[in-house]
Amino acid sequence: MIDILITSKDATRLAEVTRLIDECGQYRTTRVTGDPAQLAERGDSLDAFDVLIVDALSLEDGALPAMADVCQKHKRLTCILLIPDASPHTLLGAMRAGFRDVLSLPLDRYSLSDSLQRAEAQRSQSGARETQIVSFISCKGGVGTSFIASNVAHALAGLQQKRVLLIDLNQLFADAAFLVTDDEPPSTLPEMCSQIERMDGAFFDASVVHVNANFDILAGAGDPIKAAGIQADRFEWILGVALSRYDFVVFDLGQTINQLSMLALDRSVQIHIVLQASMPHVRAGHRLQDILGSLGYAKDRMRLLLNRYTRHEERARAALEQVLGLRPYQVIPDDARAVSAAINQGLPISKAAASSGVSRSLQALAANIANHETPQGSGREQTKGESLFARLRGRRSSPKLEMM
Repeated sequence: MIDILITSKDATRLAEVTRLIDECGQYRTTRVTGDPAQLAERGDSLDAFDVLIVDALSLEDGALPAMADVCQKHKRLTCILLIPDASPHTLLGAMRAGFRDVLSLPLDRYSLSDSLQRAEAQRSQSGARETQIVSFISCKGGVGTSFIASNVAHALAGLQQKRVLLIDLNQLFADAAFLVTDDEPPSTLPEMCSQIERMDGAFFDASVVHVNANFDILAGAGDPIKAAGIQADRFEWILGVALSRYDFVVFDLGQTINQLSMLALDRSVQIHIVLQASMPHVRAGHRLQDILGSLGYAKDRMRLLLNRYTRHEERARAALEQVLGLRPYQVIPDDARAVSAAINQGLPISKAAASSGVSRSLQALAANIANHETPQGSGREQTKGESLFARLRGRRSSPKLEMM
């Protein structure tokens, strides 16, 4: 999979280009609305992308001098120009600036697909890292989503020796970092978004918690008011910059479905639904599954995690499996003493209670995730080209999941 950065001055045209890319195959896209010349100020953050697509109405609109500078400094970046005029003069000017392809508007999906396939083949030859994204979400509070997400991320980094980033998008408390480390986060997601103009490799590294050599954490807001102020386009840019640095990006989404969590879900190869084996969770879990399905997320991406399971809950577990049509991907036993010991010390459970059933289950879950092969196609089905705003506010809209 390749990472594509698209820029256009027209938000409507930007959405249309994104839709066409989605129809071409499995690609990750990051969108920037504005003058292409501003990309020259993004520094080494452009190294996170494989393809840059510039949508322009003319050569002047395409900011060729600035693009020439970008192409010169980022030689592995495949630059594609979309422009109505594909005359020899335009082609010559674009090629001199460093664009590899020039596609005429209105954009033809087949021409775009050919261009992207060439870029993907070039990336494969370079042996670049393939990043997988995994999300953890719940339908009720206090079910242990943050504990599972943070400990699975730690296990992926430690036992599986993967480069892992945990991103805390929990809107309520955002305390995932404190479950596996006692280090104070140097920055939070809202603070990073407020300084987006500084976003380069050095700024990103200085903003995350470095738990160990393979494991970083991007701390959440910790305050619902601050969390509500995070702008989706700025978060999308941070995510685009981060992806190429890691083998796995793990999201703790908490209970909320909004623009930010949907950006994570759109990119996730697995969506882990954390539940307990009880009748209230059967109803709430079914509601969450319906909401995810109405937003176009394929059922084969969903994984059922049963947390705090005891042998007395067979009836509720059977009902859960029947209603959701899913068998548990992983069952995590109830061990309040081991979990409390880990939480109270701010340690991963693999260190606080390595021999516990909870620790063994989470290590097994991490191993299953690490061995998972990315399926072909998208995490969404029919809504792939539809804007986040339309999906949130239109007929497929979904409210915030409230605690039940």
